[in-house]
Amino acid sequence: MFYFARNVRRRDVLIRVNLVWFLLACLLAVLPSTTAAQTWNWTKEVVDTTGKGISLTVDELGNVHVSYGANEEGLKYAFRPAGDQSQWFKMVLGGGVSYTNIAVDHLNNPHICSTYFSLPLRYFHFDGKQWEPQEVNPVDRSSVQHQCAVAVSRDGLPHVTWYELPHLRYAVLENGIWMMHTLDSDLQTGKWHSMILDDHGYPCISYDAFIKGLLNFTRWDGQKWNKRVVDARGAHGTDYSLGMGSSVAFDPRGTVHITYYSDSEMRHAWQDGDKWKVETVDRVTPTGGFADYRDSLVFDSDGFPHISYEDHGALKHAYFDGKEWNIQIVAPAGISLSRFSSMGIDAKRNILYLAYQDPSDGSLRVAVGRKGDQPQTAAGTKSSHD
Repeated sequence: MFYFARNVRRRDVLIRVNLVWFLLACLLAVLPSTTAAQTWNWTKEVVDTTGKGISLTVDELGNVHVSYGANEEGLKYAFRPAGDQSQWFKMVLGGGVSYTNIAVDHLNNPHICSTYFSLPLRYFHFDGKQWEPQEVNPVDRSSVQHQCAVAVSRDGLPHVTWYELPHLRYAVLENGIWMMHTLDSDLQTGKWHSMILDDHGYPCISYDAFIKGLLNFTRWDGQKWNKRVVDARGAHGTDYSLGMGSSVAFDPRGTVHITYYSDSEMRHAWQDGDKWKVETVDRVTPTGGFADYRDSLVFDSDGFPHISYEDHGALKHAYFDGKEWNIQIVAPAGISLSRFSSMGIDAKRNILYLAYQDPSDGSLRVAVGRKGDQPQTAAGTKSSHD
């Protein structure tokens, strides 16, 4: 009897303990979580009184480089030394600007491509002492339109891409001569595109095939171009158009990632073996203008992706914290819906730099983002990452 009674009392105690834990778990489930979550805090700097067609990059030392158009002055370049929050040095390169793109070489010297409807594709290189301008395709000026991209390999070879109506074109400067190639002969291919170089110095390019409703990715392997379809009309939702404003980047493991617009979404795709996975980061309302499909993709020192993009004039920052995508509004919409945004990162110091045209006065500004922790509920997140 004693043994039986002791077991009954022990069982009653366990039941009461389990009931307490059950009630506590239920209470916690209905209360908002107050655990520390990652956030990014932003400060803003004025670079110039005006700016459009903006491109920004950060070199290995943490210096910030920006190319942009400035009304009557044309193409301009701005430089901010690492850690200096007060000094922006600017210079005029001249000529009309529709779109610019900037990259740095292994000496941290800038290289810029620039397009304008009445000018050929222009390429500018700073050699440490002076700027050297060139015309990449001086023969047919009227057909060079919209977007261009520039990248420089470790051995100093510059690569450029541009949209030459109606195809995506590519060139590399070898022995003082631009060797040019048409990457896709379908109509309206590459109006929106992005280029990076792999560890071999080979170009990797994301681009749209607008008429067919495709986002493509092509990569040079040293002998030939290898093209893959990343996303297609009807494959992920009902949006008719996709692939606009693409941005391509490698994560720390060497996996290719691409961000881009559809008619109603900001999407993120990444390569998984021979296949591509696609997810929706945010629901957006693009303006539909060429200049306003602007997004940038970078990875921070923790290996997490960050996307800057525009949503009907509002400038947004989306970041993945290891579990979910989080959305911030960096600048609101204004009278003009064009932000011309471009983002880069100082990965060593984990600092984001986001250049844009201010919605209130049209000035060129750079928002500087630094990681912090703050109490945040689950309602602060937008979507999960597969």
